[in-house]
Amino acid sequence: MYKIDQPRWSDMDANQHVNNVKYIGWILESVPLNVLEDYNLTSMTLEYRRECRQSNVLESLTSMNARVAAEDSNFLTNHSKAELESTHLLRMQADKAEIVRARSVWQSKQKHV
Repeated sequence: MYKIDQPRWSDMDANQHVNNVKYIGWILESVPLNVLEDYNLTSMTLEYRRECRQSNVLESLTSMNARVAAEDSNFLTNHSKAELESTHLLRMQADKAEIVRARSVWQSKQKHV
């Protein structure tokens, strides 16, 4: 999935580069709606590759993968919770140059008993 975004004036920092917090918002916009509704974001790691300016048009891509994490690492039983792992990429639309790569983990909001 992807969503094309162009930075606005309010997204810029004092050096006329996109504020780092804005990248997280763009990443979350490309996450499927059912994931945002049914899962909690538990961690995110960002790797900044290059700066982004107001004139740049960006693409936000997200890939989701299911995984199961056991509460007790010694066994996998009914005590496990469904988790998703995702990889994200923000890149320039014109030349596909990478701006930010990210990884995130999502945990199901459902309570398992």
